[in-house]
Amino acid sequence: MSSSTSQPQATPHAPDATSAAPPSPVPTPPPKSVARLSDATNANATSTANANSPRTQASSSPAPGVPTTGPTASIPNTTAPQTTETETEEHLSFNDKLNAGDRYWKFKFGLGAIAIITGLVGIGCFAYLMTTDLYTNNDYYYLGYNSYAVWPGLITWSISVAFVALCMIVFIVRKRPVHPGVRVTMDLLLWLAFIITAMFAIFAFRDVLDYGLYGGPDGYSYGSGGGDYVLASNGTWVWEQDTSYVNSPRDCDYYGFNNCEEQDAYVNKLWAEKGTRANTTLTGVVCQFFGLVIHFALFVWACVDCHRHNRSKTSKDAEKIAANIVQTMITNGAIVPPPGQAHMKPQPGQVMYYQMPPNQQGYPMQPQYMQQGPGQMQQFGEHPQMMMQQQQRMSPGQYPMAQPGMPPVAPVNEKSAGARYA
Repeated sequence: MSSSTSQPQATPHAPDATSAAPPSPVPTPPPKSVARLSDATNANATSTANANSPRTQASSSPAPGVPTTGPTASIPNTTAPQTTETETEEHLSFNDKLNAGDRYWKFKFGLGAIAIITGLVGIGCFAYLMTTDLYTNNDYYYLGYNSYAVWPGLITWSISVAFVALCMIVFIVRKRPVHPGVRVTMDLLLWLAFIITAMFAIFAFRDVLDYGLYGGPDGYSYGSGGGDYVLASNGTWVWEQDTSYVNSPRDCDYYGFNNCEEQDAYVNKLWAEKGTRANTTLTGVVCQFFGLVIHFALFVWACVDCHRHNRSKTSKDAEKIAANIVQTMITNGAIVPPPGQAHMKPQPGQVMYYQMPPNQQGYPMQPQYMQQGPGQMQQFGEHPQMMMQQQQRMSPGQYPMAQPGMPPVAPVNEKSAGARYA
């Protein structure tokens, strides 16, 4: 018999395909060939087999009898592109990075700069008073000035300058401020310590001003020779002996001087330096109060930052707990994430919705349909099963097209619908 009419042959499978998944049931249109390829994709086939397989060509041609429709619009990817923190920081300037760490850093740096400058000035003033202070051969006994009231201020200034400078360096290097709890503790201790050392500085300043106001350079009679210092017309202090002790010799070794001339020179030197030492001490007192006020302001600011830090930490902990709960529910099967989002971290401010699994008892979802206008063509009108297959391929958030002959869903009474479950 002549073979003029060839018999239809089955389409061969791809030779490179290792294994084929069982095809999903699809509607069977009027037979046109001996074998019809399934719409199910082979998950284990390689890209070469998919390119050479005739199934791609067969699926591209429309079936006869089916209304020609436009290609299904691809689902737009509304997810914002995820940018890492490193890429974001690369586009920020140095000033923007510092502003992101603390938007008030410029004001805090201004207060810190004033604290450092006044601290260094105060250290210089009090160091001058201590290094130029005149003392007797008995190194433990000071005359004219209470130097023991000066040195405590050096401690508070040194700690203040070191701490403020350290906070600035850490913020510039790390782009993040020092923990507010540390700043609260240090600023509290510093402004309380400045109260004490400022009182000592005031006492030292008062002692300098009182020098020479009470019948002698310091209110006491140097030596036991029975006399006192008197301010002469030329602005120097001269020793005058009382008439009742005229026969008593003057003793000048009580304070460790070698002779009376050395004692007289010492008293007049203190008197000549009174103005300079008084101004230097006053400058140190002012710097002490600058440190007191600045550290009190920084302490209040650190308390506000600490409160804000604790509040944001609580919010972050709550987010972590919620994320762990959701992840546990996904692991246990209580929530089914959409395809491709099982391990995707949502963007800030983006809410992720998951559909309930079929075995959960939840509120039944009502089918929704779109009302078509006059003259519009009904898609999949002759093949409702193909419409159901298209419905299965839709991603969450999409709705199927309306079927012919099915009315729109009537409004549901929430009271009669029963309980809803999240």
